[in-house]
Amino acid sequence: MNPPLHILMPSDVFPPRCGGAGWSAHALAHALVQQGHTVTAVVPQRSARPGAPRHEEVLGVPTVRVSYCAPGLPFVQNYFRHERFWPRLADALVALGEPGRDIIIHAQHVQVAPAALRAGQRLGAPVVITVRDHWPWDYFSTGLHANRLPYARQTWAALATDLPARLGAVRGVPALAAIPYILAHMRRRQRALRQASAVIAVSSYIAARLAPIVPAERIHVIPNMVDLAAIDAVLTTPQQSVPPGAPYLLFVGKLEQNKGAQLLPEIFNELLRQRRASAVPELVIAGDGPLGPQITRELGALGVRVRALNWAEHDEILRLMAGCTLLLFPSAWGEPLSRVLLEACAGAAPVLAMPTGGTADIIRDGVSGALEASVPGFARRLGQLLDQPTMRKVLGAGARQAAEQQFSAEAVLPRAEALYRSLLS
Repeated sequence: MNPPLHILMPSDVFPPRCGGAGWSAHALAHALVQQGHTVTAVVPQRSARPGAPRHEEVLGVPTVRVSYCAPGLPFVQNYFRHERFWPRLADALVALGEPGRDIIIHAQHVQVAPAALRAGQRLGAPVVITVRDHWPWDYFSTGLHANRLPYARQTWAALATDLPARLGAVRGVPALAAIPYILAHMRRRQRALRQASAVIAVSSYIAARLAPIVPAERIHVIPNMVDLAAIDAVLTTPQQSVPPGAPYLLFVGKLEQNKGAQLLPEIFNELLRQRRASAVPELVIAGDGPLGPQITRELGALGVRVRALNWAEHDEILRLMAGCTLLLFPSAWGEPLSRVLLEACAGAAPVLAMPTGGTADIIRDGVSGALEASVPGFARRLGQLLDQPTMRKVLGAGARQAAEQQFSAEAVLPRAEALYRSLLS
């Protein structure tokens, strides 16, 4: 029998209040704890003044919060969050380890990765880095030029047009002075990846994007996992935001360009060419962001009934996904491996998505969901599925099967454990 592992897991974000990256890190950490391993999550926390690391338990995972200070000035803030903070975070990791003892450091995101490398060198420990978005090649981690169009990499010329378009002329033009820092910072991110013992890509799409940066033999495709038992327990209680049994369409996510939120009015405009607004279920929007007021206003002008929840508790989101008529996922960027889709599959939700990035690793069209690449196609398929309750049930059942076979702890955890042990040996 293999002995338990000792894993330090620095992560930029972590529950209880975080997005998909934090919940994915927690799912892995919790599964490792349940398997008998010693795991400590180490999480940066911005504060007014640095204090001693704070120890707590977060949903079954021992967690240490390491504070840092950062001013609000753009780019200067990034320097304080990263370069200035890395030595302090590395010290905290070393204090949690023991030189000479078998330890794995598994960094979960961009802010903590270079610090993990520093700590690994001091402890003589292998370092694994997981890539869950576009941070190795995009300063803003979205892979979108001007927050709108996908593009491959950042250069002087690309940033010179990106910053004014993204930030507006008043802020964007002065931001051009930050280009040397941005490019140097990106080189530091990529250097950390090249120095890692192993790099985990959460989808085949991310693995392909990493190929020019990391040697192929050090890239491992291991998806994010979902805790099916925990989700099933949550789903024993009905949702509170919408009356149980009421039909509704659902959008979950930040109301920003990369999530395709701006496409919702276009999609419903196309849909209403086919049917009356009264024949379309209410649209529930679980998320907030800068595009919220505009989207709500445009949908209302079309006659679409909208229930905007803004921010909702994670458990309530799970219940909403399990109870929806259809989950709409019109993502406009290269999705690494969406947490929303993984949890929707766990809840047997029928999903209609755009096949961007790693989404095709989760959804097989007509089997575990529906895929459409254009707004007209998306609206057409939406109308068809509204008229096909049996097909929606088939897609929901296929989604749950995919969650069990590909993304459960039973499917994913042994692959992570095998990687850890191979590095220690």
